[in-house]
Amino acid sequence: MVKPAGPAAPGPTVAGLTVAGLTVDVPGRRVVHGLDLDVPAGRVLALVGPSGSGKTLTARAIAGLHPHGGTVRVGGRAPERGRDVGYAFQDALASLNPTVTVRRHLTETVRAHGAGDPGAALARVGLDPSLAAAYPFELSGGQAQRVALALATVHEPPVLIADEVTSALDPVAQAAVLDLVRAEARTAGRERAVLLITHDLAAAARWADDIAVMRDGRIVEHGPAARVLTDPRTDLARDLAAAAAAAAAPG
Repeated sequence: MVKPAGPAAPGPTVAGLTVAGLTVDVPGRRVVHGLDLDVPAGRVLALVGPSGSGKTLTARAIAGLHPHGGTVRVGGRAPERGRDVGYAFQDALASLNPTVTVRRHLTETVRAHGAGDPGAALARVGLDPSLAAAYPFELSGGQAQRVALALATVHEPPVLIADEVTSALDPVAQAAVLDLVRAEARTAGRERAVLLITHDLAAAARWADDIAVMRDGRIVEHGPAARVLTDPRTDLARDLAAAAAAAAAPG
């Protein structure tokens, strides 16, 4: 869940992701303004908002990929960059080295972190073992995104960030990938905190436990996923809910 401002804010999550007072700057301006997030292990929080709202910069800052102010804690401590937060990028193919096989991507990630099982990671995302010998250009969009999820989680990080991971996929592949993202929160006796970045409120309501709506670098609404979709309390959330309903209406 997201921690509301004021004295009623819950305490930090020990097992999971806690962000306090996050600020992110780009040349000449601030784009994220004192943002607080609390994602317990075993839950999925969707960060939803229009393009330019600061979602991806927030995610990259949490992962240590962009300078930031404020604090980020994983399991109550400062995260080890690259180890504690797995990151699945929006453009999976662009994030892969075109000259390297899937197997080598996975084995090099395991070697870098000193942990992980490449075969188990591929199986967990539903890929045939034969694809380990494939190069990125031989993968479909859905397969590439599954490989990206395997790479982000092969070393079993306590936090997973999935950044617009379905934007280039057809509806069937989107659902399959989001099922995998959801499963990463609670699988095989272990739990991790999952932050899902998306502009699609309907997808967030279906696959996330909680939703935080972001505009202009600030959280403007947060709550249980079903409530935010069916009873939005801000103009932006209402607009996103209306867009989700229109997209779902039979054409």
